[in-house]
Parts: sequence; C-alpha cells; structure tokens
Amino acid sequence: MNASAVLITKEKKYPQDVLDSLKEFDEIIVKTESPSIYQRYLLAGQARHDIIYVQDDDCLTDYRALWEHYDGRLTNAMTEHHKGYYRGAGITLVGWGCYFPKQMLNSLDKYIGRWGVDSLLLREADRAFTYLNQPHNEIIMPHVDLRQEGRMSHERTHYASMRLMLDKLRLL
Repeated sequence: MNASAVLITKEKKYPQDVLDSLKEFDEIIVKTESPSIYQRYLLAGQARHDIIYVQDDDCLTDYRALWEHYDGRLTNAMTEHHKGYYRGAGITLVGWGCYFPKQMLNSLDKYIGRWGVDSLLLREADRAFTYLNQPHNEIIMPHVDLRQEGRMSHERTHYASMRLMLDKLRLL
C-alpha cells in the first residue's frame, strides 16, 4: 500500500493496539502529546507518500477495506447515523479512517489566508479540511470504539465550536 499513515494523540504514548493494527503501512508518522487536531495536517505534509491515511487513536478500522473504495477523493469511513447527521453540511468525519491525496493539504491555505492559524482551526481542522475538499467518498463501515472518555464529541463546547467553524467556512 503506497500510503503514509499519520497518527496523532494527546496522550504520552500512542495506543499500541492501534499501531499494531496498522502494520501494513510502510510509513507511520506518530505525534504524541499533540497540542491540536491541526497537527494531523502539518505532519501529513511531511509524509513520504502522495496518499495519506489518518484515523483517531480511539478506534480500530478496517483500513484495507476502506482502501478498496479509495478513488482519489477524500475517502472516509462513516456510520449510517453520522452520515445522516452531517448530510448537507459539507463536512464529514476522518477519525474512523480516511484516505486523501497529499495535495489536498493546500486547501487549508484558503482558511489560513483569511483567519490565520487561529484557535478554532487548531480544534476544528478536520472540519475545515473536509469542507474544503468536497465532494467526499463516504463509505459506510463498522469500526471498533476503544474508549469513550476524553472524546472531543463529549466536550461541552463541541457542537458550538463545530457550528462556529461551519459559519466561518461558509464565508470563504
């Protein structure tokens, strides 16, 4: 597989079970104690391959099956529920596994050119990245959640932050 896996975690150590599940990648870039989601995209820019794979540190995904659907667009694993939730918003999830061409990283320059690397981008970079790289190839796939505590979606400000990012993205 000619893709680089780019993984971030806010923890001191990346979960070994997730790393073990990704052993077929010949390049795995890992950043522990990551200060922000935006780090995912900075690291992807350093990757050796032209295709990038990302996923969160709290799940296991069948990245081989997702690879079979990769068609040059941002190709990500989704649940039916989440696909319905995000329908029409222009954003999608990357945390359950996502492939994309490295050249898509340049799309973030549009946001940065207008607002810089602000605190919202540091938190909501996945939303900005997916919004700026439509259309998406969303594949309904199962995944295994490894933990619930510490998830961004459980934070009190999560949905307000997402709405604020969408408002800014619509102004671009």
